[in-house]
Amino acid sequence: MREIQSSIRDVAVLQEATEMILSSVDLDTVLHHILLIVRNYFGISNCAVMLVDASSNELYVRAQNGYDQDTTASRRVKIGEQGVTGWAAEHKAPLYVPDVTREPRYLKAAEGIRSELALPLIVRDTVIGVLDIESTKPDYFRDDMIGLLALFASQAAVALENTRLHSTERRRMRQIEIIHLIARATTASSDLDQLLSTLADLLSDTFEGSEVGILLRGPDGPLELRSHSGTRNDWPGDYSAIASKGILAQAFEARMNVLVNDVNSRSDWAHALPGSGSELCVPLISFAETLGALLVIHPEANFFTVDDRSIAQAATDVCATAIRNVQLADELRRVSNTDSLTGVYNQRYFHIALGLETGRARRYRGTFSVVLVDLGGLREINSAAGFDAGDMLLRNVAMIMKQQLRGVDVICRYGRDQFAMILPETGSEQALNVVGKLCAQIEANPAAKVGGRLVVRVRTGRANFPEDCDNEMELARTLLSRLGESKSESSSAGAS
Repeated sequence: MREIQSSIRDVAVLQEATEMILSSVDLDTVLHHILLIVRNYFGISNCAVMLVDASSNELYVRAQNGYDQDTTASRRVKIGEQGVTGWAAEHKAPLYVPDVTREPRYLKAAEGIRSELALPLIVRDTVIGVLDIESTKPDYFRDDMIGLLALFASQAAVALENTRLHSTERRRMRQIEIIHLIARATTASSDLDQLLSTLADLLSDTFEGSEVGILLRGPDGPLELRSHSGTRNDWPGDYSAIASKGILAQAFEARMNVLVNDVNSRSDWAHALPGSGSELCVPLISFAETLGALLVIHPEANFFTVDDRSIAQAATDVCATAIRNVQLADELRRVSNTDSLTGVYNQRYFHIALGLETGRARRYRGTFSVVLVDLGGLREINSAAGFDAGDMLLRNVAMIMKQQLRGVDVICRYGRDQFAMILPETGSEQALNVVGKLCAQIEANPAAKVGGRLVVRVRTGRANFPEDCDNEMELARTLLSRLGESKSESSSAGAS
């Protein structure tokens, strides 16, 4: 009768294990079923499922019954070096200890334990973990029980591997999705700040509960935080410490992603963000040039996985290309819109800016003025003192305008010896005052004189929207016409 009951139990256990494999691909659910079967069918309350951490070659407790939660949460066992479970994982074979008091490899996890059975969880000759079962009774596990538990462990290993494969597939889909979203964001945005903000938000959604920061190198070389997403706003203003002895230093030196899952255990460590527990850093590299770095930070230790590293790397590769493309587009626009001699905008950009300002003023019922400045006498300076002197005059005039005008004002070199200005929210009288000050500053500049004699004659034309004209084409025509009138009047006055 005992043999019949044992056979019935064997069939029930295997059936339960098979149903467990088929019923769920969620890791926590499968782990719950494993512990439930061990407790209900074998009457054992002390059981732990330990999984392999490949990065450290250690076993860690992923689920357990009968143990103190705080004790098992931090417990890690070196494979091949520590404990009964470490031996079982190393040798890929079960290890039964009938009396733990006589076993030097035994690692105490709970009071009163007398016997221990460690069963490796093996899939295709690879150990993915250990099923560790303990009893308060010495020599509790009989041969038939050990055989049945070993068979059950093989079924449990398959179930756990199924959850891993499903999780991997989900991560791959998430990786494809994030790359697709980043690619869409790059095509939709031509503004770098907008792009970086979108990228930070997408990556923050991918690594839930984490803080994400995107750092780029500034014009002078130092790293600058250009965008971040998350709940915190206390990102460092200076990254020199992190770049010398923190995760940024390691990532830039290795030129690859770096994961530090135990930040608080590092001595003399420069935290990327105060209170961080786990830090992940991926350099932004495009065509062998390091543009900056992506920082993903979580307050908990051991938060990120190896798969998180691969997702972050794939996403960052796309981000680096996208950022570089926008930077190149910005540089191309800057070069095509900038006068190379003076550093101010050129005539091409003047007409673009004039159209934008006209639309803005019309939409908000505002006003603005445009001014055209002509530097008469430039040819005489070139003839008398050389073209370098003429170039110096043009650069000085551009500098005077930058110093005297506001940041919202637009300064353009309109022609060889002409400068145009767009002055938002400026009426005719205000524009007249601005022009008067500029003329005085230009004529007082030493570059406007040859041998102490003032050579430059400044003539201007002004027009106002909507007082004079209500569209950009008419404004431009009026501006040129009034400059012509000013030059004619100046010539007439000089002749008389």
